[in-house]
Amino acid sequence: MTKPFISKSSSFYGSGYYFYDVNAKINYRFSENDRLYVSGYFGRDVFDFNNAKRSFSTQVPWGNSTGSLRWNHVFNRRMFSNTTFLYNDYKFDFKAQQDNFKIRLSSGIRDVSLKTDFDYYPLPNHKLKFGGLITYHKFIPNVLSGSQDSVFFTPNNEDSKYSVETALCIQDDWEISENWKLNYGLRWSSFTQIGPYTKYIRDADRNKTDSTEYKRFEPVKTYGGLEPRLTIRYTLNEATSIKASVTRNLQYIHLVTNAGTTLPTDLWVPSTYRVKPQLSWLYSAGLFRNFKDNTYETSLELYYKYMQNQVEYKEGYTPSLTDPEDEFVFGKGWSYGSELFVHKTRGKLTGWAGYTLSWTWRKFAALNNSEKYPVRYDRRHDLSAVANYEANKKWKLGAVFVYGTGNAITLPERFYFINGVLTQEYSKLNQYRLQAYHRIDFSATYTPQPKKKRNFSSNWVFSIYNIYSRLNPYFIYFDETGNLANGHLKIEAMQVSLFPILPAVTWNFKF
Repeated sequence: MTKPFISKSSSFYGSGYYFYDVNAKINYRFSENDRLYVSGYFGRDVFDFNNAKRSFSTQVPWGNSTGSLRWNHVFNRRMFSNTTFLYNDYKFDFKAQQDNFKIRLSSGIRDVSLKTDFDYYPLPNHKLKFGGLITYHKFIPNVLSGSQDSVFFTPNNEDSKYSVETALCIQDDWEISENWKLNYGLRWSSFTQIGPYTKYIRDADRNKTDSTEYKRFEPVKTYGGLEPRLTIRYTLNEATSIKASVTRNLQYIHLVTNAGTTLPTDLWVPSTYRVKPQLSWLYSAGLFRNFKDNTYETSLELYYKYMQNQVEYKEGYTPSLTDPEDEFVFGKGWSYGSELFVHKTRGKLTGWAGYTLSWTWRKFAALNNSEKYPVRYDRRHDLSAVANYEANKKWKLGAVFVYGTGNAITLPERFYFINGVLTQEYSKLNQYRLQAYHRIDFSATYTPQPKKKRNFSSNWVFSIYNIYSRLNPYFIYFDETGNLANGHLKIEAMQVSLFPILPAVTWNFKF
């Protein structure tokens, strides 16, 4: 509906977006102590950009399909359990065309999981949680195809990887006294890469010299370890408390970002015999205080996180037919910052505001001349504010303001022609920033008040997303006009944005 009103000079011109979601859930109580829950979700998001004048187009569909079966069983008044079978299928696709060159990059993850969790109350001041899980993963980290003019390449480069993840955990919430509360736990996890898989032996020049074949479900490489966590809370008085925590985490699935482009081509990849799991230690401390008889809740927290075995693409990486692992380099990272939160819980006007000041750094021996650099998602300032006002029983008003520092990006600073081929010279890693992200949303909810009580009720929501139609950046590409032969070649950085102002009307009903 908005496309006819978007000018050709706008960053929204040529862009489109749609999504759809389907949710379904049913539960059945087949005894006083047993319930069965069946739920399913299917959703897709599709973004496209097609601007003939700029000779560039792209389409980015992605989404999830998931289903779960959960059995809840009550053993007695002190103990109950949840056993869940879960299936999930995630797919991501990226298609782009500039002039006569086309490229397609796709990936996906498919999981089958079984987990059991127990809640046990052995004593009035103890709450125990324990359980375990096992997950079978299938990763399709990189499928590449493309064409140029009449030349097509559609190779069979679906480099699927398989793995099994297991975990056992226990946690105790212990109320030691009126002032002291302790939450402590221990988790053991394991991640095994399994076949079918071919492991190649390479020489110093990365040439394949030998190989080892692994059959289906045959172990290739196993990682594992303990993940302890501890949180201490001390209550100074009825309105004030302090809290401190430390946590060790292992992460076996990695989001790998290509720093040389702002296009959304990030990939999820598993730990393998070459890619170690990420390891982090997180330390945090906070002060929590309520005001005016708990009308206002406030908190100020500080945190520091140290990360090992971080994964990035090596410098100059472009998508290719090889296994993405061949292009990985490894390093360390750290993140620190503060978070301020204020929440008004009572009165006609309620809402909250949260502000985060943070830094996130990476350092790789093989990147950026071994100098530290900010990660793409390093966000110096992050502010969110939500307000709700209940005018009367029929009308409720709401507003949201969001602000975030733009993503860190790497951009070409110079262009050269070498033997007639346009060559780019890039800046240091993530030296530049996209424009800041911000917007305001507004809503008004109308709830009819029938004179007689009925089984049917409904309300109307009138909302405006991005009320001042902010041109928030999604990605940047470079457009060429003119040609070198007549000396009038021009290269411009063009911004693509997702959403302009979007009005909506929603009718909610229940019976």
